[in-house]
Amino acid sequence: MRPRARSHRLREHAVGAGARLAGRLARPRHIPEPPEPGTAPRILVVKPCCLGDVLMATPALRALATHYPGAEIDVVTTDWSAPALAGNPHVARIIPYPNRLPMVGLHFLARTLRRTGYDLGIGLDPSPLVNVLLWRSGIPVRAGIDSAGRGIGLTHPVTPDPALHETEAYLAVLAAIGVPPAGTEPEYHPSAEARRSAAVIIPDDAPPTVVIHPGGAVNPGTAMPAKRWPPERFAALADRLAGEAGARVILAGASSDRAVVAAVVRRTQAPVVNLCGRLTLDELAAVAERAALYVGNDSGTSHLAAAVGTPTVTIFGPTNPGRYRPLGPHARVCAPPESWKGAVIDLRHERGDGPSVESVTVDMVAAACLEVLGAAGKGAA
Repeated sequence: MRPRARSHRLREHAVGAGARLAGRLARPRHIPEPPEPGTAPRILVVKPCCLGDVLMATPALRALATHYPGAEIDVVTTDWSAPALAGNPHVARIIPYPNRLPMVGLHFLARTLRRTGYDLGIGLDPSPLVNVLLWRSGIPVRAGIDSAGRGIGLTHPVTPDPALHETEAYLAVLAAIGVPPAGTEPEYHPSAEARRSAAVIIPDDAPPTVVIHPGGAVNPGTAMPAKRWPPERFAALADRLAGEAGARVILAGASSDRAVVAAVVRRTQAPVVNLCGRLTLDELAAVAERAALYVGNDSGTSHLAAAVGTPTVTIFGPTNPGRYRPLGPHARVCAPPESWKGAVIDLRHERGDGPSVESVTVDMVAAACLEVLGAAGKGAA
C-alpha cells in the first residue's frame, strides 16, 4: 500500500472512531416528532459542497417546500456552491458555510443559528461536522446521513443504500421524517437578465446549437483531471456534430478551463464559438436552456444543464453514473460498463486501476448526440 493511501485509511479510521465516540456523548435522550405536514416550520438544510451535489439536493428542497407549504427554508452552503441556489423559489436565505478553520467557524455559526430558532434541521452530507452543526444549533428535530457512525447528535439518522443515486439518498433522509418526494429532477432558474443575454448568443432563428463543456472536475482544494475526456475527442465530436447534424457549436468553461478549451479549438476543423471564461454560471444555465444539447464531463455544469431541462450527454469514467449522473427525462450517459459497478474516484485510480474515461469513444458519444439532435429536429418539424 502506498504511503498516501495508508495515510488516507488511517485518517478515515481516526475520524470514524472519533465520530462514534462523540455520537455516544451526543445521543438524544428522546426522539421528538417532526413538524406536522402542512405547517410552516423554520427549516435549516446543510449541504456545503459542491456545485453538482447542491443541484442534486434541489429535489429535496422542493420536497420540503411541498410538504411544508409556507415553510421558511434556509440553506447553509459554501460560497463556491451558493450560485447553484440563486433564484431557487424554495430557498429563503443562503447562509455561508465556513471555508476556513471549520471547527472554529462552525462554533460561531452554531451560536448564530441557535438564536434563529429552527424547528427542523436537515443534513445532506456524510461529514460529521454537518451533523455537529445541527446538534450545536439547538434544533430539536435533526435528520441526516449516518455514515460509519458519523451521525453525531442526529435524532433521525439515516444510512442510505450505497447503490442509491445521491438525490435518492437525500430523499431517503427526508423519508425518515415523513416527507415524501416531489420528483427527482434537479432545478435551476436562470435570471431574466441572463435569459436576455442568452437570447443574443442563441437567437430564435439560430441553427440547432450544441454547448460543449470540455473542462470541469475542479472544486476548491480538489482537482480530478481523470474525469475529463481528452480534448482531441471533444474536437472530433464538434466536427461530427457540425458536419452530420449542421449544428452550431459553442464551447464553454470557467477561467480555469481556458487551456483545455484552447486545446479543443486548435483541433477543430468546423467553426466554433468560444465563450470560455465569458459566462457567469447564471448565463451558462440560460445559454444551455436555449441549446438543443449540452455535452460535458462528470461535473457540476452537466447537472446545471439538466436542471434547466436541456438534453444532456455526460461522459463518465472513474465515477459511477448510477450515483452521480444528472437526472431528468432528457439526460443521457456515455460510460464504460465497469463504471456502473461501484467505481469512484479514489487513490486506486491514481495507480491506473479502475475504469477510465478514455474507454469512451467518439463514436459512442456522437451516436448519443446525433440521436438527441435527430429527435429534436423531428420535434421541430
